Amino acid sequence: MILLAGDIGGTTSRFQWMDSETAQSHSTLFYYPSKRFSSFTALLTTLLSDSGIPRVDVACFGLPGPVQGCQVSLTNLPWTIDARELKNELPFGQISLVNDFQAAALGIDVLSKDKIVCLHCGHFDPAGNRLVVGAGTGLGVAPVYQLEGHFYPQPSEGGHIAFAPVTAEQSRLMDWLHQERSHISYEDLLSGDGLERLYRFHFQQRNSCQPTVFSAAMIHELAGQGDEVAIAALRMFVNIYGQFIGDVALIWPARAGIYIAGGIAGKIIRWMTPEDFTCYFLAKESMNRVVEKMPVYLVKDELLGLKGAMQSARRLAGLDIEGGL
Repeated sequence: MILLAGDIGGTTSRFQWMDSETAQSHSTLFYYPSKRFSSFTALLTTLLSDSGIPRVDVACFGLPGPVQGCQVSLTNLPWTIDARELKNELPFGQISLVNDFQAAALGIDVLSKDKIVCLHCGHFDPAGNRLVVGAGTGLGVAPVYQLEGHFYPQPSEGGHIAFAPVTAEQSRLMDWLHQERSHISYEDLLSGDGLERLYRFHFQQRNSCQPTVFSAAMIHELAGQGDEVAIAALRMFVNIYGQFIGDVALIWPARAGIYIAGGIAGKIIRWMTPEDFTCYFLAKESMNRVVEKMPVYLVKDELLGLKGAMQSARRLAGLDIEGGL
């Protein structure tokens, strides 16, 4: 029996397959630039050709968008995916579509300790719930409830909650953003595009000319070189990240841990300091005592979503899910 796991991102899609007869043996990873393909079917066709897999018996794909039964329209890609159509067009058996952060939440249990950094100790409660949040191409949120020792992630589009400024500088940012659009979500700021927006804001606060267009990765590099505008943008990014996660934690108390995943956090660990992240995470006035009890961990493993998708595929195939990729 061939199992296939996929973690589909707005920038990169990752895949790995497993033969159930040798359950601990997995293929090499397959990476593809998502925007190169006109459809998910085209991407999977290329994957099958590259991997030499004649047929997939069970597949699970973590996807960036709200899943409605067997269909999903992706948030950051112009694809609409229907599992029934995939089965008609490709040699696939059972297909499961889940939200990408629902898949990431499933991967928490198979993380190695060296892939987790504690940002805030809190008071860990092994019987509590979890919360998984992560900024990358977009901003994902997965509440995870615990029942009888098992964790059950729930799909969510919490990254699209409206941004609420809490400082005078953030209010100026909001006014600046409103010059282009009326609704400002946290994803508009806590994402790769969001860091680029924050850089442009801080540049224009200091200069009358238009800034050079830099990618999020270049802004991070500039900050490491001491560029004042890049540093200001990155620090504001981390501050807003902290306050957003603290707000979501009030909605979904997670005494068994808040896990920060996504493609950005692991790259900016040195900036996720108590001054820049934890201070804003805890700043909830009378509710500070509630938030401070929740441990916060930064996940360094970029394969978290892929590991969770494989866990889901193994479960669908009726395999025990001890261990992971």
